[in-house]
Amino acid sequence: MNAAFRSHSRRTRSRGSVLINTAIAMSLVVITLIGTEIGFIYFMKREFQKTADLAALAGAQQIRGGCAAAITAAQLNANGAPGGSSANMPVGLTLAAGEVQCGYWDKDTSFQTPAVTGPANAVRVAFQKASPTLLSFFTGNRLISVSAVAALGAPLAEFSVGSKLITVSGDSTLGRLLKGIGLDLSGTSLVAYDGLAQAKITPGGLLAALGIPVSADIGVGELNTLLAGRSVALGDLLNAIVTVAGQNSLLSSNIALLQAIQAKLGLTNLMVQLGSLADGPRGLFAQIIAPGGSGSGALNVGVSALDLLYTSIGVATSQHAVDAGLNINLLSLAKVTTQVTVIEPPSIAIGGIGATAYNAQVRTFIHVTTDAGLLGSLLAPLLKLDLPIVLDAVTGTGTITDMCTPALQDPVSGKDRVKFQVTSKIANVCVGKIASTDLFSKSTVCSYPTTLKDMELINVLGLLKVTNHLDLGVLPGPDSQLTLAEGETGTTPVNNLQVGTLVADLVTQLTNLLFGGPAPTGTPSSGDLDKITTQIWDNTVSVCSADTSSCRALRLDQARAVINQNSQASGLLTGLLNGLAGLLTSIANPCSGVILLGGGDVNGCKSMIKDTLSKTTDANTGGKVSNALSVLAGLLKPVLDAVGKLVLTPLLTNVLGINLGQIDVNLKSLDCKGLPMLVY
Repeated sequence: MNAAFRSHSRRTRSRGSVLINTAIAMSLVVITLIGTEIGFIYFMKREFQKTADLAALAGAQQIRGGCAAAITAAQLNANGAPGGSSANMPVGLTLAAGEVQCGYWDKDTSFQTPAVTGPANAVRVAFQKASPTLLSFFTGNRLISVSAVAALGAPLAEFSVGSKLITVSGDSTLGRLLKGIGLDLSGTSLVAYDGLAQAKITPGGLLAALGIPVSADIGVGELNTLLAGRSVALGDLLNAIVTVAGQNSLLSSNIALLQAIQAKLGLTNLMVQLGSLADGPRGLFAQIIAPGGSGSGALNVGVSALDLLYTSIGVATSQHAVDAGLNINLLSLAKVTTQVTVIEPPSIAIGGIGATAYNAQVRTFIHVTTDAGLLGSLLAPLLKLDLPIVLDAVTGTGTITDMCTPALQDPVSGKDRVKFQVTSKIANVCVGKIASTDLFSKSTVCSYPTTLKDMELINVLGLLKVTNHLDLGVLPGPDSQLTLAEGETGTTPVNNLQVGTLVADLVTQLTNLLFGGPAPTGTPSSGDLDKITTQIWDNTVSVCSADTSSCRALRLDQARAVINQNSQASGLLTGLLNGLAGLLTSIANPCSGVILLGGGDVNGCKSMIKDTLSKTTDANTGGKVSNALSVLAGLLKPVLDAVGKLVLTPLLTNVLGINLGQIDVNLKSLDCKGLPMLVY
């Protein structure tokens, strides 16, 4: 009995064990099937995502050819060629044109379509499709959504803008560039630096050599802020440039170059700001404009080492005036001193559309005075001239307006090119009182009455006074467009307002300012007339020196001519002075005596001259003006003419070496082959 019961129990337990095992096995099978299906769905999601990624990259690679080309490339990558087998999309599915969008991407605005912030540079592929089934008995929602954005690396250019400099035989390249900003370093060997023109270094390499760390993923805004906030010593920067360029032999030359610059300026602590912000002071690099917001590309652009060297010196010496070496006397009548400085330094531009490079704004201060007795011991107390002239010559900017498009490619070579908009100002000239603190520290000082003020420019005997100012204003050059390939230099057209025109205009307006106002009234004192008379008589000794009737007659005739010439040159009189016509017409006069009988003496000659100078004549305005005032004022006309002939023209052409009115734009490097990259 017990045995039978035990046997039945064992059979019952066996049957229960099989059911449990079977249930467990079936559960495992179901779980496995479900897991397999879920895994397949995830696999398909990865496949869809891969398809979207590759299609977006293919589309971005063609985005410069237009949106239609980008969509076609994305579809071809996803769907494969008709009849082909290279499709990335799973069998039975296709990427539609409406699932591809063109737009603009940067790290600040993300993806926008249509492109507003900038030109189209990115492609987004987004689609939702049902995953194929691995096990058909599983039902439910199998829709999978994927999205990918690929952006094309921004094209970048590096370029510079400068005045057209006159090439002089024997000039080194660096010496000519420095002369253009008023630094004539004659006696300093600069030929060795010419080799740097062929050497290129990257901003990233330069910053590393200066010990300035920059992260690889830095944004362009952060990079601009970093550079604008850092200044380095000029000597350290010069050494870093030649070291990174592999020209260590120039380290010793840098010492001599730095010493020559410091001696010229009388300064030792010269600093260079590395970067620029939109509304701040300019530094070595102009504000970097990098579409896409990434600064890494700009850090890897090749920059001419010679450009870096020259521009660094321009930034360091900005607003530090130097003697231009034209301190001369004009006709023994006036003294002229000249100073030159860079008010706004040149800069190197790196970036895409919108990037702007600046030419150096060079200011020349020309001071014409009649102090220190240069007018002669007799006339110095009678006539005073004080002309502070400010001349800002040849400022220019070049801005990228388009680049790397099929339409810009050179039709012959097929090279990619960049289009620049170039604006220039030939000169800005003003005359008047400017505070010494403003003179070399502000880019605009010819603003009346803010910085430019009236002052006494001329004073003759206290009777003829001119208190005024003169502002010729900006003489703009024509806007120009240049289209350049890498390594090319373009020059704006020659402007009609050349040096001669500018100088003539300045002298004419100065003359009109000094002599075109209301004529003064009054007669100099007897002592003043004696001084002028003696000066005029003594100046006629070049005709002859004998104390004879005929010689005195010749000298009196010369005096008459001088008085007449100076009076007419003054612009105060309409015709010959009263009394001049009959000065030598009488048969007998106290100067030459009676014809054939002799007589007369020097005192008689002077008496006749003094009498003529003391007379008054109607002026243009209808008032009365002393002949003596006209004579003195007339002395200024040749002085002003000499300012143009002996100062302005040599200064612009010989000292600064500037071909007035022309701007050079040099495209140093161009990278249009930005690779597409997934950004989302």
